[in-house]
Amino acid sequence: MSVLSGKEVAKFCASYTKINPNGVDLAPIQVMRLPANLTIYLKGDARGYLDRRGKVVEGKKRLLPDAKHYYHFERGGLYELRFPKVRIPSSCTGFAFPRSTINRLGLIKLETAVFDSGYTGEPTQTIYTPVKALVHRDEAIVQLIFIKNERRAREPYRGRYQNEKRV
Repeated sequence: MSVLSGKEVAKFCASYTKINPNGVDLAPIQVMRLPANLTIYLKGDARGYLDRRGKVVEGKKRLLPDAKHYYHFERGGLYELRFPKVRIPSSCTGFAFPRSTINRLGLIKLETAVFDSGYTGEPTQTIYTPVKALVHRDEAIVQLIFIKNERRAREPYRGRYQNEKRV
């Protein structure tokens, strides 16, 4: 296994903010506020949030940047960030890691995403903001890297999130 260069990774991204030695920085193209007062429901293909009556609802609300192009993240907020379209070659596995600046400043990212060989779409990440934050819409949040697989995947990713895009 080896890590591809940032220049190689960039070839598989619709857009990026910066090419790094070992990957590319990505800024979100859409931000959704996740509900704080609803229960997450997950059973097979049924996914969403339960309202007070026990009905599965979407629950996410679009967050738009202000007139100066800043997102206002609330303290204690949970947000889904959608990134530009990527295509993971069948010879690689993709990983989206929080940029170190995000960690240093205390804007905590909850998980690191793994993108299977053959995945194509606009990937999402979830962040939790323990403090209020103003983040410019063009600010990179994650760095995408590709690790070359020992062997090309025989079966590329064909899961439910293949070709996902903005809602």
